[in-house]
Amino acid sequence: MSGDQFEIFLTEAKAGWLESRIILNDAHYDLSVNANFSEPLKDLFRSLCDVHKLDAPTNMDEDYRHCEFEWGGEGWLYYWEFTPQPDGQLAVRVEFKGKREVGGEEYPVWKLEFTTDWRSMAEQVFTQASEMLWMYGFSGYYDRWTKDFPAGQMMRLGHLLHDKPINTDDLSRELGYLAETR
Repeated sequence: MSGDQFEIFLTEAKAGWLESRIILNDAHYDLSVNANFSEPLKDLFRSLCDVHKLDAPTNMDEDYRHCEFEWGGEGWLYYWEFTPQPDGQLAVRVEFKGKREVGGEEYPVWKLEFTTDWRSMAEQVFTQASEMLWMYGFSGYYDRWTKDFPAGQMMRLGHLLHDKPINTDDLSRELGYLAETR
């Protein structure tokens, strides 16, 4: 579907869990992800960097891109897939499945498929992660999530949002990206 109204919110990190919400065309979907099974922010940053300026999927055997990933909970998984489209569009699929027992069959709960533009999604993810960083700081995020904040991947996304090469080395510019969210 083109023209979908999409928003993503990273609402809280606590005790090794990340709570987030997707709003798609006025419907709300809550996602709860565990640090033992997932690196959700790193996955989002890497994927958005890897699909930047692509207008079609690449041959993954020849040019690997981080376009698919899983967020895990305890007994449930969120499967994400980004597919680049022409004109800066991004087809996104998020599928929520649960298991009733370890190693058991997965049961579908919900599946979202929508199209948004790359920049809009990247800006939302960057801003939401920045808000989380402003709220907790690096050490507070570590205490809450039990892993370091993926600042390097976030700053690479910031470079792309500012039309700079992904490998730009400039701490003051990177700190400026965070200041823009305030």
